[in-house]
Amino acid sequence: MDGLNLKIFKAGSGMLSAMLEKPDGATIHLHSLVRPEEEWKYFDGLQVWGDRLVLLGTGLGYHLSGIVKKIPHGCRVMLIDYYEELLNVCKKEFFSEIQTVEISSDTPDKERLISSFLQGGRCLQFIRHPASVYARREFYNRLTSLFFPQGAESKSGSVLVLHGKFFLQEELCRALSSIGMRAVPFEYEKAGSALSYESRLQYLIQSEKPDVIISVNMLGFDGNGMLPELAARSGIPVVVWFVDDPHPILLHQRQFINKNMAAFCWERAYLPFLKSSGFGSVKYLPLAADPEMFPFTEGKSSLCRLGFVGSSMGRKFLSGIAGKFLYRDDMEPFVYTCAQKLLCSPARIDSIMESVCRETGCVLPFTDERNMVWRRSYIIHTASMMRRKQIVDALIPCGLQTFGDPEGWRELCGGELITNPDIDYRTGLADIYRRIDVNVNITSCQMPSGVNQRVFDIPLCGGFVISDPQEDLGELFADDEVVTYSSVEHLKELVTRYTANEKERLVISERAMKRIKGEHTYYHRVKKILSELGC
Repeated sequence: MDGLNLKIFKAGSGMLSAMLEKPDGATIHLHSLVRPEEEWKYFDGLQVWGDRLVLLGTGLGYHLSGIVKKIPHGCRVMLIDYYEELLNVCKKEFFSEIQTVEISSDTPDKERLISSFLQGGRCLQFIRHPASVYARREFYNRLTSLFFPQGAESKSGSVLVLHGKFFLQEELCRALSSIGMRAVPFEYEKAGSALSYESRLQYLIQSEKPDVIISVNMLGFDGNGMLPELAARSGIPVVVWFVDDPHPILLHQRQFINKNMAAFCWERAYLPFLKSSGFGSVKYLPLAADPEMFPFTEGKSSLCRLGFVGSSMGRKFLSGIAGKFLYRDDMEPFVYTCAQKLLCSPARIDSIMESVCRETGCVLPFTDERNMVWRRSYIIHTASMMRRKQIVDALIPCGLQTFGDPEGWRELCGGELITNPDIDYRTGLADIYRRIDVNVNITSCQMPSGVNQRVFDIPLCGGFVISDPQEDLGELFADDEVVTYSSVEHLKELVTRYTANEKERLVISERAMKRIKGEHTYYHRVKKILSELGC
């Protein structure tokens, strides 16, 4: 960014504006060309909660006109801008009556000024002017690092959990409490804007001083990399537990991954990809169950003899994925060929796509990562739909009922299938599992070897499940704790056997329940996460 020339000029409204001119004639605008004085509106909702306030990138200061009125008595203020000329204008126009410390690129002994500014402070708050910080990112990054001297801090016993409506987030909070940690929810969906998000995250880091930050599937991460940046500067490790294919998730987040971040994944097949993505550590961590959400209850009445709880992954679901890439109807033969091969070789999706391209002469209209990743996902979930249809169709004569996605199931399997409405995972699912004599498990094709939630939830609440033979089952359960089918015909035989033998079902479920309670609850998983981090 060397050679940038600052130019201050009059905007359309007659107020001063500013931009940077590059040697090639290109420009970077620091303020609006039309009405720069209205920038304060974008910052109007921000609150000043720190007793040390750093205004990072002042520009001409328009965005700070409302902030000035909110600065509490006793709060010390530092103005920072690369350009001293902008700093002086901002100081004169908006901070003439407030004592401040100023730093520009020309200021000597910046580290001493910052150290003195921080003395006696409890909470440090940054408010950024995005255009200014972007234009001279190296300067601001180098300077900001001086506010966070490295050094061991005593453990607070709290964990910041990125909290929304996704499953596992509430379960993690309960599990942390059960091991004596204090779960602090960061309700990212309520942030409203990038500025509010950053302010709230800063506040929680400053006030709670969490030992760890945990996210499921990177949900709650912002699109600007602020979370990993703030966590790294504060010396707080960030944990991401992936419970879905990480390829689509990392499309917009991979650039922000750093060595301060640890990835845990419920499926081993993705570990090499995660290692290559820049995480400081990558570990396998299977799913588990929450005894509070899936408690055991005796004396349950039977709802049906045979059931499958889950989505059809049919046309509506697949259309949502197709809308994320340059999908065309003429791709369907290629997709179905790949999906059929994937059902036979679940861990070979990438080589399958390459071989089918060679065999069929298929030439795709794109080669960029985004389109390739979502095409890959579309094939994987098409294979899942095909597997579910095959098994459900075969079990309709056995009296199978489905629970959830009734329209999708009727469209996929026809009117002979008995369908039931959607179920709330948190409040209604346990009761359904208990009251189905034999639950069938069909694992998504995004999991070549891992096990899904049903394997844990169903036995824990007192239900019985017949599962497909996922490789990880042998590591998680003993042979007499699970029942698996090797083919559709084998599944039919097992259904006939176990629907007629309640006593045998109960013995197997009780063994599985004992194993889950002893080794496979979220209590055990959070202990594993924290021990891996040395907490």
